[in-house]
Amino acid sequence: MRRILTFAFGASLFAATAVAQTAPPPTQNPPPATPPAGTQKPTPPPLTVPPPTGTGTQTAKPPAPPTPFPADAKIAFVDLQRVVNDSKLGKSGLDQMKALNDKLSAAIQAKNKDIQALQDKINTQRTVAAEPVLSGWMKDLDRQQRELQFMQQDAQVQVEQMQTDLLASFQQKVLPIVEAIRNERGLWMVFQLGESAAIVAAHTGLDLTAEVTKRLDSAK
Repeated sequence: MRRILTFAFGASLFAATAVAQTAPPPTQNPPPATPPAGTQKPTPPPLTVPPPTGTGTQTAKPPAPPTPFPADAKIAFVDLQRVVNDSKLGKSGLDQMKALNDKLSAAIQAKNKDIQALQDKINTQRTVAAEPVLSGWMKDLDRQQRELQFMQQDAQVQVEQMQTDLLASFQQKVLPIVEAIRNERGLWMVFQLGESAAIVAAHTGLDLTAEVTKRLDSAK
């Protein structure tokens, strides 16, 4: 039976960095005018927080122990996105995604700078450059813009392919662990938490996420 899993290794990071076109710097706002003398309001003194009362030293409360798994339970759930975020294997995948994002983003930003520099050159020398020279610059600008478009499309393909490969590798290692826990505890089924999950209330002891993460780290 095909399993449909909804979790990710952070491919959305790329959309906000690598694909974005370089925007012109924002126009700086002029400094605010100084009001005439005599009209300035006095600056209120800074607020101070009084020290806590009492002489004893406050200590942080220890974390509450995890809720034990109900012995008679027949169902459970696991948050695979948390396993991705917390496990050593998941963190390694996230690091790989970030490294690829940074590499592709840097290359696209460098191409953007080259295009912007050539565009500025054309704008400033349009009226003084010879027609053959200006025509050559325009052709070079068109070529670089097409190269940028290809770089963006190719970068998106690379990110999606790495995402697919990492998810496939993750499933191959995690799903057998989930099945082993299900079999050991005699469970009927294990639900996956995610955007499509419809669980509105559940016993917290039914959450197998920490156990799956622990076993995955031990297996790795």
